[in-house]
Amino acid sequence: MKKILFTLAAFAISVVGFSQAAFVFPSPTNANATMDLYIDVAQTTGGLKTILGNHPEELDSVYMWTWQPAGPSCGNGEWGNSNTCMRLTHVSGLLYKMTFVPTTYYSCTPLQLFQNGISCLAKLKNGNAYGSEGVGEAKTEDLHVDIVPALCADRICFFPEAAKQDDYFSISYDNTQETDVNLQNMGSDECYIFLRAFTGTFTFFDVAPIANVTSTPSLKMTEIAPGKFRKTFIPEDFLPVPAGSTITKIGFYIVKPGYTPNPPPYQYYIPLNCQ
Repeated sequence: MKKILFTLAAFAISVVGFSQAAFVFPSPTNANATMDLYIDVAQTTGGLKTILGNHPEELDSVYMWTWQPAGPSCGNGEWGNSNTCMRLTHVSGLLYKMTFVPTTYYSCTPLQLFQNGISCLAKLKNGNAYGSEGVGEAKTEDLHVDIVPALCADRICFFPEAAKQDDYFSISYDNTQETDVNLQNMGSDECYIFLRAFTGTFTFFDVAPIANVTSTPSLKMTEIAPGKFRKTFIPEDFLPVPAGSTITKIGFYIVKPGYTPNPPPYQYYIPLNCQ
């Protein structure tokens, strides 16, 4: 089984990385889980490619320099003397990788990672010109990888994780992970969501009073798979806030006909760029 999984992973890497000088695996990516960032120097155009071809003794001395979504937590070091923590693992040929948990490695939030992606380059420990090679600095050109967020496998999921109040936005609910016994084993027509929009600490607007939620068709969640439900909407259009208002957060919880959790187990989502 492990051999099969390794073969599948290797195949996936080869497909994802084809014609890309930098790519990540897995993709879509969980910002809080371990991932591999690959740099294929063979597909770059900077001086490092030529230097490594002429000097195979340097193959195990390649480092990453990165600045986006932030500088690395351990620090890049100096251009002429990279920090040891930035040394890349030589995979094969001119393919290198760095393994890390993005939010820890960059001390960033998932939102910052998905908004900015990863910008980096590969270089020798001393990135200055290499002897008399005549190819400039011992580095690749600047590389960038857009990071696609993985859909979560939790009881409640948001997509996209970073959405503005005028974007399409989805709340997904996995009833098979429900811990409230009164909400378990929902039928396909039983899942409803109470939605509240906040425009200030004590200012909020409900789509419908809690007593009316299960009789309000627009608050019924759609079953997308057995036991799994979703509600998709544009917050500023669907939520009853005054025109021009800024939605500071969205509060919600799941209900079904004949049962409303008490006290309400609110969960919250904060739209992007809202204060």
